[in-house]
Amino acid sequence: MIEQAPAWRGPLLMMAAMACYVLNDTLVKLTLQAFPAGQVLAVRGVAASVLVLIVVRPDGTQLKADLREPGVLLRCALEVSTAVTSVLALARASLTTVSALMMVAPLLVAVASMLMRWEPLRPARLLAVLAGLFGALLVMRPQARSHGAGLTLAVLCAISLAARDVVTRRLPPSVSTATVAVATTAAVCAAAPLLGLALHETWHPLMRRETLALLGAAACAAAGNYALIAACRRTDLALVAPFRYSILVWASLLAYLVWGDVPDPVTLLGIAVIAVAGISNLRGARPA
Repeated sequence: MIEQAPAWRGPLLMMAAMACYVLNDTLVKLTLQAFPAGQVLAVRGVAASVLVLIVVRPDGTQLKADLREPGVLLRCALEVSTAVTSVLALARASLTTVSALMMVAPLLVAVASMLMRWEPLRPARLLAVLAGLFGALLVMRPQARSHGAGLTLAVLCAISLAARDVVTRRLPPSVSTATVAVATTAAVCAAAPLLGLALHETWHPLMRRETLALLGAAACAAAGNYALIAACRRTDLALVAPFRYSILVWASLLAYLVWGDVPDPVTLLGIAVIAVAGISNLRGARPA
């Protein structure tokens, strides 16, 4: 019999994972103030690839076999689109706004799962999704004129993130987690120079501060992934999953501490609606 972890362990690890993800985004956004998106993605991608190879140590034969699976290649493409739209959104909109809009992704996954008959169709969950989308509109409305491009990119990132999660759920059991980790990290790293060429970027020599920031971003992302996996093991997922929305608290706190950003009342209302809708959707997914 598998020993159940203490009840407090999962929520704490989930909140730690969300804090790590926000720290990653904060360090990336700070670096984007001095360097173009493609260069930032490239440097962080190299650091992340080294970390993944050290930690995962994939089997070469298994890796070659798994890379023939179309689902793995599709997930790599979606990982690239998620990373690119995320970085471009962070360069054009506030950390709080981008984080809030990206949290629409779980709601989109719920809709896809019900439409594809993977999960039963429940009116309460559909209502939660509609409420979450309304919350997203509230977040976007005050900034539509000044940060329109950033908001659009954040929405595209949420859609890409949802599609990535849906594809991940349908990967064959034979595909190893190590393959997915290595392949997606390498794909993002390889796509960064192409983004630089497409945007006609001029890359500059990195200084020590920016290099350390991007190394820290890669480490935070890796730590977040580890904490997220640990949070979901040997625990009640229904208890842990709602704490995923603590990312909105961390993002608001860091945006205030680093940039002095204070969301207006309409944006705060939208963020609250997204969080409540997301938690309601998670509770609605529990078996009756």
